[in-house]
Amino acid sequence: MPESKSHATARAKSLGFPKSHVVKGKNGYFIAPKGLKHHKAAQAYADMRSKGMSKSNAAKIAHSIDNKV
Repeated sequence: MPESKSHATARAKSLGFPKSHVVKGKNGYFIAPKGLKHHKAAQAYADMRSKGMSKSNAAKIAHSIDNKV
């Protein structure tokens, strides 16, 4: 579910995610999964979530993108 930047940042802080994992998608901001090292993978995750893909499928694809970069 997309949210505003302030809500996503606050939720990321409370969950222990770094601020860099808050990424803007097409419809709002998302928190990218832990373990992603490249911004391109996090951006791909946010774009897939904006299109309505499930968290688990988007995370799997984002991790595969991260491994290829």
